[in-house]
Amino acid sequence: MASRWTAVDRVEQGALPTMLAQAVIAGTALTVGAIACSGFYLNMIADPKTNAPVIALVPWMAATVLVAVVFTYVVGFALLWCAESFTIHLKDAFKPWGYAVVGLIGYAIWGMFVMGSTMNSLDQSINGVVLANSDILALTANYAVFGFIAFLLAQAYGTKLATKKPAAFTLLAIQIVLAVLGIVVMVMIFSQIAAK
Repeated sequence: MASRWTAVDRVEQGALPTMLAQAVIAGTALTVGAIACSGFYLNMIADPKTNAPVIALVPWMAATVLVAVVFTYVVGFALLWCAESFTIHLKDAFKPWGYAVVGLIGYAIWGMFVMGSTMNSLDQSINGVVLANSDILALTANYAVFGFIAFLLAQAYGTKLATKKPAAFTLLAIQIVLAVLGIVVMVMIFSQIAAK
């Protein structure tokens, strides 16, 4: 941990700040998780009578990625700092697991409140219903698993990625592009709902 709050930890001179590299890894893992589970989330808000999806899968993927990327670069940095503080006295072998616990708790809460609210906003507007408690529980558990994995990988491989600037910036650029697409999709969706 840096000796002063204004100091930035780096693996070596010229490398990226370690926490930025950790955030890129966490963002990549959460983006992959969002894409992989977007169909699962979409089924939760399908029309209860016909089971028809409320939105096409590919635009919905962009929307779920937006939620993951916003978490990573807004809340995620604070949680990485908390995880670093929390694990400072742990042995190196246990540090990734300490980070993973912080990621599990943080992303589970984010999924329950932010993604749950987003899905309820769509479901209520289109179908007139909201997610069942079992769906909220499944969503929260799913987010907890991905938070655990993302922060575990972030701590385990952050220093390695910090020395590979082209790879880090490529992963960051992909996340930003997908998040921008997610913003466009969300604006289009909620504009259509407001017009009804």
